[in-house]
Amino acid sequence: MLKMIWKIGFLIGIVLFFFSFVCPGQTKKNWSLEDCINYAIDNNIQVKQAKLGIDLARQNLLQSKANSLPRVNANVSHSYNFGRTVDQFTNDFITQKVQSNNFSMSGSVILFNGLRNRNSIKQNRHDLLASQWDSDRMLNDITLAIANNFMQILFNQELVAISENQVALSNEQQKVTSKLVQAGTLARGSLLDVEAQLAQDELGLLELNNQLEMSYLTLMQLLDLEYNVDFDIIKPAIQLDGEVQVLSTAGQIYDAAAANMPQIKSSSEKRNSAAVALAMAKGGHYPTISLGGSYGTGYSDARSTVSGINTGLDTLGVTTSGEGVLFPTYSYTYETTPFKDQIDDNLNKSIGFNMSIPLFNGLQTKTSISRARIALQNAEYTMELEKLQLKEDIQRSYMDAVAALKKYRASEKAVASYHEAFSYVKKKFDVGLVTALDFNEAKNQTGRIRSELAQAKYDFIFKTKLLEFYQGNPLVF
Repeated sequence: MLKMIWKIGFLIGIVLFFFSFVCPGQTKKNWSLEDCINYAIDNNIQVKQAKLGIDLARQNLLQSKANSLPRVNANVSHSYNFGRTVDQFTNDFITQKVQSNNFSMSGSVILFNGLRNRNSIKQNRHDLLASQWDSDRMLNDITLAIANNFMQILFNQELVAISENQVALSNEQQKVTSKLVQAGTLARGSLLDVEAQLAQDELGLLELNNQLEMSYLTLMQLLDLEYNVDFDIIKPAIQLDGEVQVLSTAGQIYDAAAANMPQIKSSSEKRNSAAVALAMAKGGHYPTISLGGSYGTGYSDARSTVSGINTGLDTLGVTTSGEGVLFPTYSYTYETTPFKDQIDDNLNKSIGFNMSIPLFNGLQTKTSISRARIALQNAEYTMELEKLQLKEDIQRSYMDAVAALKKYRASEKAVASYHEAFSYVKKKFDVGLVTALDFNEAKNQTGRIRSELAQAKYDFIFKTKLLEFYQGNPLVF
């Protein structure tokens, strides 16, 4: 029996060990902000798509460089001709079936085309850099979204803790009120008021817990994780001392951000790419000069050579004396010229320069230049819009941080005052000197101001970290 139990326990242990590896997402793990950001960088689909954009731009750059190299092609053909035709190797008219082969190699290289190949390389190099900055911008957006939601979870946790304290106070209030009602100090209506307040506080706690769960779900969705009730975060130690303040000005932060933020660098590279595209369009006015050559040979079974000569005499006529006049006759035998001999004999080589001068092409060059000018102007406007948007975001975050700090300091003083006032009201309520309505009002005011303090604290922390992030510092708490 013990042996059987040991075997069953051993098998269960193996199964649990196996599932701990094949189902790692089901095991509980506490995630720090750094864990969340690193996981998103490695697994987020949008980040992966941005990296594919870099790979595509890199291939475009490689192709533009390869376009400057010579083009070499080899051609082989095998054909049959029927009926009257001209043999391409003998230039004779023939009516028989002809089997022929052609072998050739040709090559060409562009010597000059208005610098369009060179400018294409420059443009694709700018596009590659823009793709890399776009990828960094995507990483920044994901990072900020994760940090914002991470901070929202911390804020919701604190709201839940405040609400739990409110429920605990209401429970305690219910017990005290029940005793006072039983002693005849308070009317039963006071107990009903307290019970109604307790139900309202419990409902508020339930709503805040749901709100907390939704913030967990949002964070898991940002990480592309399946929902897991065991998912939790590591709460960092966040303290605001009395000396904390916003040090840099909005202008100083913008100057640093304009030199560091990838959206500014990306728009600058796109503007440079559009400028090169204009130069490429102007290159359409110039001629294209190329060098080309070919080397080929062929075979035809219609080509033949004499393989033998048969000679004889034939009578042409007789003389007056009756003697015959003879003349020589010849007959020839032919055979197809051997393949190797034809390949050697039919060799042909060519080399030459070609120049194409654009005279009129349906206004394609003119309209291409106009479109390139418009695209360049649009890219310049886009770059200016990115700068303006960044400046507005920084100014807004700066003002929010300053306002949140002022609100935090005011709320901190208010919390101390309300806490002391509530303690006084609670002592009086415990002995029946104040009504339940007065107690609930003091309690709710204290909970409200504590919630405002928490909101101001986390708002200030996030906006301050955001301003530091704009200046090129890592986003850590």
